[in-house]
Amino acid sequence: MDLSCGENMQNSGNSGNRRPVDMCVAGPDRALDRDPRIILNLLALERSHALHTDYFQNVQIDIQPFMRKVVTTWMLEVCEEQQCEEQVFPLAVSYMDRFLAQRAISRQQLQLLAVTAMLISSKFRQCYPLSVDLLCAYTDNSVYPHEVRQWEVMFLQRLNWQLSIATAFDFIEPLLARVLWGRVNPLVRTHALTLTSVCYTETEFLLVPPSLIAIACITAAARGLRVRMSVNDLCTLTRTSPAAAELVSRHVERVLARETQPQEPRTRHAQAYKQVTLEQTQLPDTPTDVQDVRF
Repeated sequence: MDLSCGENMQNSGNSGNRRPVDMCVAGPDRALDRDPRIILNLLALERSHALHTDYFQNVQIDIQPFMRKVVTTWMLEVCEEQQCEEQVFPLAVSYMDRFLAQRAISRQQLQLLAVTAMLISSKFRQCYPLSVDLLCAYTDNSVYPHEVRQWEVMFLQRLNWQLSIATAFDFIEPLLARVLWGRVNPLVRTHALTLTSVCYTETEFLLVPPSLIAIACITAAARGLRVRMSVNDLCTLTRTSPAAAELVSRHVERVLARETQPQEPRTRHAQAYKQVTLEQTQLPDTPTDVQDVRF
């Protein structure tokens, strides 16, 4: 048995004055990914932590769906700029959704909740977690460090300390490793992960199981790259209805087309505000603060 670890040490360690970048990632383990127990365990986790109700209708009073879109897009930009592990963003969104399904909050607390979710997710999924001060700086200091530390304890208690959650990202690698066409073009994986990130910013996929999101994104990515594939292969592995997978994959393609439409140029006022924000935080390309959006 080969127990060697093929880590890429080239980009690991410190990068100037920035925090250490978590780029020391082991390569795919084909023997592990092809083990049928992996998908079975992921499906069990998926069932145990599934959302069964739309919290916008049953729990939240002040939070609206478009607000979740704004804050999750901001979370994605922060994770990308900080070069977080791939699983940090979807796990943080899953934590936030589980919290919102249990407790009502005000719109002024939504970004604080997002910061807390990213902090816990980075601690759980990568070697170098995002610091509290850094995350607060990304909010233009509208969130204070002592608030984040208080919410972290409350957040963990509300989730009953159950942090091991299956996300759509976790399904991508095992599914592609167990179908012949999944190893033909490595871009299928890259595009599927990108589509999955987009899905986690969309409220329309809130109640869709992670395994179904993964199948839909893989299908949409393979079609976009014109890779000959079969949805039935993926559905057999996850015991998913092919009709449901086809329906969700078509919806993913529509969302992608909508998100890639040309954006209208920002107003002069918005550009000036962003320039001031960058000078204050000293962070390049700081994502737009969700507090700027007039709810």
